This record gives sequence, C-alpha cells and structure tokens, in this order.
Amino acid sequence: MLSDEELDAVQWVHIAAIHTPEIQMKFVRDIRRRSDARLSAGTYGFMARRSPDKVRALMESVDVFFLNEFEFNMVFEDERPPVRPGQVLIVTRGAQGADVWQGDHCTRVPICPAQPVDLTGAGDSVCGGTLAGLSRGLHPTEAVALGAAVASKTIEDAGMRGLLATQRPDIEARHRATRRDGRVHISERQRDKIGEMIATMADAQPFSFVGPHFPEIGDPAAIDFFFASILHQFGFWSASEGQYVKPTWAQWKGQALKGSDYCFAAFRRLVDRDPASLSPRSQATWRWQDTVELFADDSGEVPMPVLATHHTLSRGYGRDLWELGREPKELVQAAQRAVDPGAYLLTVLDHISGYREDPLRKKSMLLILALGQRPERFIDLRRCKTLTPVVDYHIMRSCLRTGLVEVSDQSLRRRLIDRQLLEPADEEMVRRACYDAMEALMEVSGRDIGTIDYFFFGARKRCPEMTTPDCLSCPVEPICQKDLQMFQPVIRTTFY
Repeated sequence: MLSDEELDAVQWVHIAAIHTPEIQMKFVRDIRRRSDARLSAGTYGFMARRSPDKVRALMESVDVFFLNEFEFNMVFEDERPPVRPGQVLIVTRGAQGADVWQGDHCTRVPICPAQPVDLTGAGDSVCGGTLAGLSRGLHPTEAVALGAAVASKTIEDAGMRGLLATQRPDIEARHRATRRDGRVHISERQRDKIGEMIATMADAQPFSFVGPHFPEIGDPAAIDFFFASILHQFGFWSASEGQYVKPTWAQWKGQALKGSDYCFAAFRRLVDRDPASLSPRSQATWRWQDTVELFADDSGEVPMPVLATHHTLSRGYGRDLWELGREPKELVQAAQRAVDPGAYLLTVLDHISGYREDPLRKKSMLLILALGQRPERFIDLRRCKTLTPVVDYHIMRSCLRTGLVEVSDQSLRRRLIDRQLLEPADEEMVRRACYDAMEALMEVSGRDIGTIDYFFFGARKRCPEMTTPDCLSCPVEPICQKDLQMFQPVIRTTFY
C-alpha cells in the first residue's frame, strides 16, 4: 500500500484488475480517504462475465475506466454506458481503435499502424500511455492516441521487449505521425519570415476582450458571460449542395456584425437583461424559445445556421456543470489557486458539453485567453505553462493564403479552392498543420499565443471570405505568397 507521503506526490493512481472488484474497491476507498489523486481502474474477462454489476460499481467509483470490447459487452450488453460528467470510459476495440467516452459524448480514436508480432500487453500499453498523456494535460482523445502509439511499439516484438527498448521520442514521433500526413505541411521559409516579422511588430498585442459586445469592466456577470458565450463560437457560415456559400451576418442595434461578433453581442444583450440566465442551472433548463430570443437580430430573424445545435449545447453545458456541482466563478477561483491555472481549467472543460469535443481545444483556449487578457485578469496567464493555439477557420485561411501552410495533394487543394465540404480526415490534416504552424510562430517570434492569435484573427478583415483582400493594409503583404484562391476547410463542426 502506498504511504501518505507517496500519495501526496502523485496525480494519478491506477488500480489494476487484481482478483476481484471487491478488492479493487477497497483500494479505491482507501485512496479516496487519504488523497486527492485521480483514480483509474480496469477489469478482465472473467470478472466482467461473473460480476458485471460489481464491475459497474467499480467503474462508477473512479475517474477513468478501461475495458476491452469483450469486457464491455459482458458488462453493458446493448446498453449505453452510464458515464457521468467528469468521467472517462475507454473501450479498446482491437483493429477498430478505441471508443473514448467523456460523459455521454463518444469519440472513436483510430489505432496507430504497426507490424504486429505479439499482441500480449497491448491493452496495458494503451492504459499506461493514456494515463501518461492525461498526467501531461492532454485532451482525453489525444491521451488515448498516445496510448495507441505505445501499444503499437509493444506489439511489434515479443512480450515487452520492444517497448522496453523504445525511447520516448520514438513514441512521440509515432503518435504525431498518426495525426498528420505529408499532404499538408508547414513552409519553413514562410515560418521564419512571418515569425521574424511578428517579433519586430511593437503594435502587435493580445486582444483585451473589451468593447460594445462585451460586459463592462468590473461587471459581476463577466465570467458567466465568457463561459456561456464562447461555447457558441462556431459555425458562422452557410452551405448549399456541398459547397460554402457565405458567412453569417446579422443586424445588432442597426449595425451589421459578422457571426463571431454577433454571438458575443447577443450574449451582451442577455447579460444586460437577465444575467442570472447564464447560470448553469438556468442553462440546463434552457427552452427553445430562450435560444430563439437570444440569437434574434433587430428584425426578429435568427441568423444562426445551426440554431438547434446551439440550443443542445447550451442545455448540455448547464447540465454538466450542474451535475458536477461547479459554477464558472468557483472554477476560476480554483484555477487561480492551482499551480497552472490554464491546465486546471482545461482539465475541467474537457468534461463540459460544448468544450469537451475538440481535441485541439480551440474554444477552451479562447476562454482561457479571454479570462487572462481582460483588464480584470481573472486568471494569471504568466503562470500558465502551456498556452496552445486557437485554430479556427480564419486562422486556417490565413495560413493557407500566406503560404505558411502548403497543400501538396492536388485533389485536396482543389477541394479547398472550390470551397467544397471536406471529409473529417482531410479537415483534420489541414487544421493540425495550421496548429503546428502557430506553435512554430510562437517559437520563432518569441511572442505569446494571445498576440499571434489576435494578429491572425484580425486578418479576417484584411483577407475575408467573400471580397477582394486588402493586401496593401496587411503587414504580411511584402512576404505573403498571395495564394488568394485558397480557402479554409469547409466542414460542419462545433469545434470552431
């Protein structure tokens, strides 16, 4: 048994499948009594077949639970697994990959390609790699992908020999390779040019999230505003017959606003009228008419292209926070007490409907930047060790048009130019390349992600979707590749 001193030093404790669920539960109760460490556990076939109810009880008692497909079928048969908000269930399915349940949301994570020799230890390797990823702060699906990379090394040799001979960089490279391919890549030349240019721009600064569409400085409802409104920062465009048609515009107080600004303005109107309606409990019971009234423009029309999705996410967001017993203000206070405020918030947001779905955490990171860049400084970004890129379609369009990210696959390039709806795998390759490009610019320029993000986000006005770019007003113009026919990936997602 771990001593109190040893428990104080760990973030995670895994309880292996040892004999019976009752014995595992004894460990769970003892560790819960003595530590705040997060707990994971697994089971095995005989236990799942003999005592499915006890395995269920064990699963309910831990934060992360691992099952293979056979065990899952024994325990749950044809039922949807009862995964609570804040919990992760991982079901490995052999060559079909793994299902990652975050509450009631499920994502299929593909396997990492390998040349199998001995499958012994594959499940344990997925478990170990996943927990290593979670302890590093990875999104649950990214952590499982890391676990799959570990397993791919294990099965390529007999026993544990291959894995024990493997160095961490080998695992990282394999993990990375499964999420990217050679069709889309960063231009090192443009990376260096643009990064060096941003480094010298004295006027490049992070956005303060202050203005007519945001709460007044000092407004007690500001934290609730940002949590609830950034949830809806996605999908401001329309398509027809498999092709992008136009961005979303709406009238607000006689002014034409694009989708992102209009979304913030709609919530600003709600804050002024009824700030209590932003509470998790209120959002959990949000009515369809509430959603319609929230997003209605000056004429009473609702411009949001996927209004039903916004409604569903509002209710899910409120439900998850309510069931977890958390309030946005309390979460921010807890984040400020944490060693790394950003990492703390990301861990929580990975379990909140509307934020949890995106492995690259665009909305989650935008929320963190808003909280840290507001004049109130709700969180201290200087103590956030890992601030990652905020990659939306404006960022991707800028990356492609400036030549920072290049597409060598002619078929994919043509679909981007023609603004056709993409398959998820194609969109992911472009988006991850743009994500990598933003990280590279941080390193080359020495500037923070808030500055780089706002610089590129501002390009939506200089280099918009539907009208001729204003290249002369763009600071990138002297070094831009001006690949102006390129367009962002077109895909219907709640990520951005």
